[in-house]
Amino acid sequence: MFTDVRLIADAPPEAELLAARVLSLLKDLQVGPSPVPYTVAYVHLASLNGEISGVLQPFAEQGEAVPEKIWRDLYDRHILGSGGAMSDSMSDTLQRILTSVSANISEARRSTDDFSVEVRRAVAEIDATPGRTPDVLLAAAKRLLSAAESTCARTGALQARLEAAMADAEQLRVELEEQRRAAMIDPLTGLLNRRGMDAEFEALLQVGASTAFSVLMVDIDRFKAINDSFGHSVGDALIRNVAHAIRGCIRKTDHAVRYGGEEFLVILPETTGKRAMTVAEAIRTKVGSLRLVRRTDNLQLPAITVSIGVASSYSGDDADAIVNRADRAMYQSKQEGRNQVTCA
Repeated sequence: MFTDVRLIADAPPEAELLAARVLSLLKDLQVGPSPVPYTVAYVHLASLNGEISGVLQPFAEQGEAVPEKIWRDLYDRHILGSGGAMSDSMSDTLQRILTSVSANISEARRSTDDFSVEVRRAVAEIDATPGRTPDVLLAAAKRLLSAAESTCARTGALQARLEAAMADAEQLRVELEEQRRAAMIDPLTGLLNRRGMDAEFEALLQVGASTAFSVLMVDIDRFKAINDSFGHSVGDALIRNVAHAIRGCIRKTDHAVRYGGEEFLVILPETTGKRAMTVAEAIRTKVGSLRLVRRTDNLQLPAITVSIGVASSYSGDDADAIVNRADRAMYQSKQEGRNQVTCA
């Protein structure tokens, strides 16, 4: 279920009371009123999303802290969403800008029409006046001058409004681009998320693309045991460190993805199996050299290893086919003892 942010923006009459309840709930759940938890808690208490409420209600009833990852996942899944109601909200803003511009154009047309009417009236009065005395001509000239000054003033105000609308439109464009990029990034690691991955695959598999590429599926070995033994915050730190190690082993043209949980996927454009195996071994070695220490008590964590599967593209492949081959190769690495690389 997806929550349209326009529902959040349209504050109900009891919004002030609701905001106080949100702050109280965040205090009970042991989290500060930063934008992500505040928005998720607001959606829950305003009864805008049953799935968010289903996750938060047990924590609220027991007064337990909600892990950071859950706040972020709820926000990404139900508020940022997959189709972009956030984009819909920004589209509404764009529509308002366009409406404003249209109204300003209409105002300009009316201003021009009014000036034309004054000109025609002055000319008609001059034509209708016998002798066309200097006083008549002076009065007509003054009327035309007054109409011209009024038109200039209205045009100046119109230009200011148009410039403000254009500035709003440019700011909106920047925000839309930032949102588009943010929607493709995993907040924990800074790697691409599944949406970003899909965009990269679409580019690689577009009609006419014939250059071979390879995919690595990387999974942290025995991650659940580490997470259970040392806590979610240590687990998150481990995921971030492995992501950093992966980034250090690939080119700028390659793409690292947080595929889900403790799984990562690496897309290697213009790369065949042999070089992909070399990159995979570099990642395995780099992760194996990590020596992580828990900051709270300087406890050194057990050695970290990863199992990796490698697959290269075939003619006619789609994204699912190559990812599934890499995934099966990764599970073969697991079955054969972990901490190794297997080529599909």
